[in-house]
Amino acid sequence: MKTHDMHQGDDQRPTPPERRLRVAEVRAVRHLTPHMKRITIGSDALEAFPVSRPAQWVKLFVPTPDSERPNGRAYTIRAFHERKAEMDIDFVLHGDGPCSLWAEQADVGDVIQIAGPRGSFRLDPDLRHLLIGGDETALPAIGAIIEALPAGLTVEAFIEIPDPTDAQILRSRADVRITWLPRHGMPAGVGTALQDAVTATRLPETASAVWFAAEAGAARSVRRHFQLDCGLEPRRIQASGYWKKGETDFRDRGGDS
Repeated sequence: MKTHDMHQGDDQRPTPPERRLRVAEVRAVRHLTPHMKRITIGSDALEAFPVSRPAQWVKLFVPTPDSERPNGRAYTIRAFHERKAEMDIDFVLHGDGPCSLWAEQADVGDVIQIAGPRGSFRLDPDLRHLLIGGDETALPAIGAIIEALPAGLTVEAFIEIPDPTDAQILRSRADVRITWLPRHGMPAGVGTALQDAVTATRLPETASAVWFAAEAGAARSVRRHFQLDCGLEPRRIQASGYWKKGETDFRDRGGDS
């Protein structure tokens, strides 16, 4: 958490609601696929938590071995259960990073801290065609978006996953076609199958939009293609780098979130 400057008279600036830390505990744990684990966290502090749109995210702070300070990372809210004051967070089990390592061992009763929510998916009222692309780190956001889409929308989605067994069932009122792109053992961020499939898709000239999230270099290429090569308005493109090859705590300050 960032510290805040002091006003004259030693009055501290109030902490914005999305930065306020809330304590929550693990309520349930289950494996969705070999590389994805869903952890349900809940707390009275999550009552009236302002979750209103899909793909909002929170900052999770988990205990870190050999350190007195918890380590924090951003994670998408997969689902929010208002009546129970609980939320589902899906973790990619890639064996690296403090939150992924914590998730592998997490059990009911474990305590963490969260701050948020922030961001969300923006759906223009006139939108009729949506192109979605992302790797497994974006799958929780993609799932939340697809499930929230209304009828009358045509959606083409390309999702890169580690293995065919990592595919999930995603339901929607929209007309959705999903193409799963397994890497079959290839490391993440090496191949270009995802961005190739997305950029090869022809969108109608009107009422179309693109949502993409994956490795930062791929996100940059996708954004450039649809904005410069296809002439899509910038407001119709949401492209975010969720991670960057070679960096352990990447923050996409130039992307969309």
